[in-house]
Amino acid sequence: MEAEVSFVDSTWMRAQAKDLVVKVGLPPARGGDPGAYGPFDMLLCALATCTAAGARAFLQERGFSLSEAGLRIHAEQNEATHLLENVAIDILVPENFPEKYEEAILRAAGGCPVKTQLGLSPQMRVVVSQHT
Repeated sequence: MEAEVSFVDSTWMRAQAKDLVVKVGLPPARGGDPGAYGPFDMLLCALATCTAAGARAFLQERGFSLSEAGLRIHAEQNEATHLLENVAIDILVPENFPEKYEEAILRAAGGCPVKTQLGLSPQMRVVVSQHT
């Protein structure tokens, strides 16, 4: 897995992983655009889509309508550290979804490797290299 970042200007960066290209900005407190996507937006999207994939597979396997389903994520950051403190994930199911499947869909969605990764501390090595 690889990702590369280039500096567009003093407040914008361009991040690329495979064919996905994202323009990421600095937070307003550091001179950035309040509407810019930041690194935590990317993290929340990764967590949301990963969790939703398990829920979607569960719903599809049982013939439920995906047009009435989805996922909502809400996160709170610590004001001092700006790190995530609480994350709430709400799996939105169709009206005809039986209560007997609730625990099972939670297990299916809970298998998200991004969620698992957040609980682990990967070994990271940061080096300085000349741009070529």
